[in-house]
Amino acid sequence: MQVTVENVSELGRRMTVTVEDANIEQTVKDRLTAIRPSIKAAGFRPGKVPMKMVAEMHGASARREVIVNAVQNSMQEAFTQEKINPASRPSIEDMKEEGESFVYVMTYEVFPDIKKVNLKGAKVEKVTATVEDTDVDKMLETLREQRATWEPLKRGVKEEEQIVVDFVGTIDGEAFQGGTGTDVAIEIGSGNMIPGFEDQLMGKKADQETTVKVTFPEDYQAQELAGKEAEFAVKVKSVAKKKLPKLDKEFAALCGVEAGMAALKKEVRANMERELENALKQKNKKAVMDMLTEKNAVELPEAPVEREAEHLMEQAKNNLKQQGVNIEGIPFTTDGFKDSAKQRVALSLLIGKIISDNKIQADEKSVKAVIELMASSYEDPEEVVNYYMNDPQKLSEVQMMVVEDMVVEHVLEQVKVEEAASTFSEVMNANNAA
Repeated sequence: MQVTVENVSELGRRMTVTVEDANIEQTVKDRLTAIRPSIKAAGFRPGKVPMKMVAEMHGASARREVIVNAVQNSMQEAFTQEKINPASRPSIEDMKEEGESFVYVMTYEVFPDIKKVNLKGAKVEKVTATVEDTDVDKMLETLREQRATWEPLKRGVKEEEQIVVDFVGTIDGEAFQGGTGTDVAIEIGSGNMIPGFEDQLMGKKADQETTVKVTFPEDYQAQELAGKEAEFAVKVKSVAKKKLPKLDKEFAALCGVEAGMAALKKEVRANMERELENALKQKNKKAVMDMLTEKNAVELPEAPVEREAEHLMEQAKNNLKQQGVNIEGIPFTTDGFKDSAKQRVALSLLIGKIISDNKIQADEKSVKAVIELMASSYEDPEEVVNYYMNDPQKLSEVQMMVVEDMVVEHVLEQVKVEEAASTFSEVMNANNAA
């Protein structure tokens, strides 16, 4: 087999493959001979249809099949011979038979050859933070809020108290979709309802009926309601005030810790420190990755960028579905994901180069340590560890995580690092927003 490759652009290539002993014509004849016994035609017994008729009936499809096989069988061999890893699916431009030889031409893209990852003059801001006593106290207050109970009231509802209502909304006397609610719990002052709705419920008591008039905001998510005036017939079913549990042994037990408040605080702090460590790792990793792509412009082939954009788009769709969003009718395209896709493809090439140049490998001890850390938050950590260690795909994912962390540490050793002090809340809020 003869192979020649020519550059048609910076990343575009055209390859000509000559298969000397393809014998397309003879292979087609052999194929037709093989299928002849199963061919049926009027006036002929099975297996007795003349070869000329067999060729007329199935010659074209047999030739296509033989040619496809010839291309498939030789294409991978040609790439292996030339040590080429194509970045896109090859496109056949031309094919022809020359005696016993078969010649075809295909075009494809290749990944760029990154000579060196540039880190000259680079600097990275590394965020640091610790869990303070005040952070733990705030988390305990959050836990109290999550376990709050509501005490019924006979008086009218006040700010930060709860009112449970049924309502029916109308516009110009007509009910509208989404305008009806039953047993809807509203915390006065929360701002969860249409502006003005909660204000008009202030002071209302259980078993009281009232009418609430509001105007939907101009930017309301349901466009058919935006800017419209509506009336809601409201029936108050109950009024209650929030009662927070005391921070005592009973509260600790309510949170699953039987040993009391000191043990609960210790566990809460440990969980917060684990969350903070992970958030800082992700934040600082992103800073390193952003620096790498800013310092190293990479010419990218179109095909892998398009594949990555499609992958990100599908992820976005699935995330919206999991949040209960109906995505029917939303005009998704890959255009909005192209920038992120380009950065991810460029990063994969840059990281690959760093790994290759510095022979970075994940050792078994580091991989197991990461798995054990991940497993520590589960009820049966040993079962989770065994699950990862015995699943090659999952184990490979963790190995790649460890390698990426090693790449980040390697880069941080090569560049100027400027530490920036932050707080637990700032780091976690930024992480959640991201």
